[in-house]
Amino acid sequence: MLSHPPPHEAPEAAQLRGNLFTDLDRLAFALEMEAASLVEADRIDDARQRQSLRLGVRLAQRLVTGIWADEVNLRMQAWDREYDSRLGG
Repeated sequence: MLSHPPPHEAPEAAQLRGNLFTDLDRLAFALEMEAASLVEADRIDDARQRQSLRLGVRLAQRLVTGIWADEVNLRMQAWDREYDSRLGG
C-alpha cells in the first residue's frame, strides 16, 4: 500500500487510510489540549514543544490523505535521492 491513495483504491485500503487519518486527528487534538493546559500553567516552552509535535502530526495527516501539500511533498522531494541512497537504491 502506498502512503498516498492510487486513483482506484480498494475499499479496505480506503477504510484503513480513513482510520489512520482519524487516529492522527485524535492525536493532534490531544497534543493541542495538552498545549493549552501547559499555557494555563504558564509553561510556555513546553506548550511550544507540544504545538511543534501537533504540527508534525498534521504533516503526517496530509501525507496520509495523498493531497499535495508543499510543506510535506517538497520536503520529501528535496531529500528523495539521499533517502534512497541510504536504502541502497
